[in-house]
This record gives sequence, C-alpha cells and structure tokens, in this order.
Amino acid sequence: MLAKLVLLVGLTLILETERLQLRLLKERDAEMILVLLNEPSFIHNIGDKGVRNYQDALDYINSGPLAMQKELGFSLYCCVNKTTQQAVGLSGLIKREGIDHPEVGFAFLSDFCRKGYGFESAQAVVNYAKHQLALNCLQAICNLDNEASKALLKRLDFKFLKNIELATNKQTVMLFELNDS
Repeated sequence: MLAKLVLLVGLTLILETERLQLRLLKERDAEMILVLLNEPSFIHNIGDKGVRNYQDALDYINSGPLAMQKELGFSLYCCVNKTTQQAVGLSGLIKREGIDHPEVGFAFLSDFCRKGYGFESAQAVVNYAKHQLALNCLQAICNLDNEASKALLKRLDFKFLKNIELATNKQTVMLFELNDS
C-alpha cells in the first residue's frame, strides 16, 4: 500500500492513503480533538493533555501540532476518512523533549480503532518521513501495557531499544526505533 504524496506549498493536505487523507489540523477539528483527548484509552496510553472544552481543544491545535508544523515542518495530522470526510484521529510526527529523533505518533477515536487506520496512516507517515523529509532515524514511544501499539510498531519494523522515563510526567514507556543507516 503506497501513500500518495500530496504536499503542495500553501495547502493543508499532506498525503493520502487508500482510505485516508492526512492534513493539517483546522479549527473545525476542535470537536474531534476534544473527544479524542478525553477518551479513557488516550489518557491511559498517551496522557492527560488537560483539554476539557472547545477552547482548550483550539489552544491544543494551535500551540501543539500547528506550532510544531511551522517550526519543524512536520506534526501530527488530522486523519480524515476519504469516503465520509469524517475526522477519525491523528497520525504524524512529533519531536518531544528527551527523545533524540522525531517520533511517529498516532491516536484514533475508539469507534475507529482496530480497523487498520493506525497501521495505514503510520506506514504512510514513515514513508513520508524517509522519502520527503529525509529523516533516517525515527523513534516511537509506547505505554508498557499497550499491546496494540507495540504490535503496530513491530509490524512497521520498529525495534525495541529500552524503557525510558519521560521528562514531562515521569512515566516509564518503551522506546522503539526505525533506523535506515
């Protein structure tokens, strides 16, 4: 399954897969962000971002993914189902303090988990990172008990490196790496 690169200057669509469009987050995505960031699985596996209302969701979009996109040229992207045009989750790259290389990250609304969207989007993001952004090394973190994400990362050929403690919340997570060198 190959992702179609769609990135054009000034446009918000970054790339497409068979079933998804990955684009920059927009104000209209705040409702989806509010729901996603408050799902129990998100809070357990990724963490509580303190997003409790629509304004918090807008602030998260602007100070998180959009600020990272402007600064680094990559971020988490909104995953939109091509058929329904519904925003179903996030997938993309992030750069976190204490992690050496950009990380592949993904999270989907619970109604859209276990449908292959995580693998489909993450595979496209990995290819985009390698071939368009020329990133030779990618990392990913995963909660110790998140079996679904561990399996997805292994399917993408990420290798477990070690357990680390995140600087931001002192949580112990598994660190994975995908390295082309």
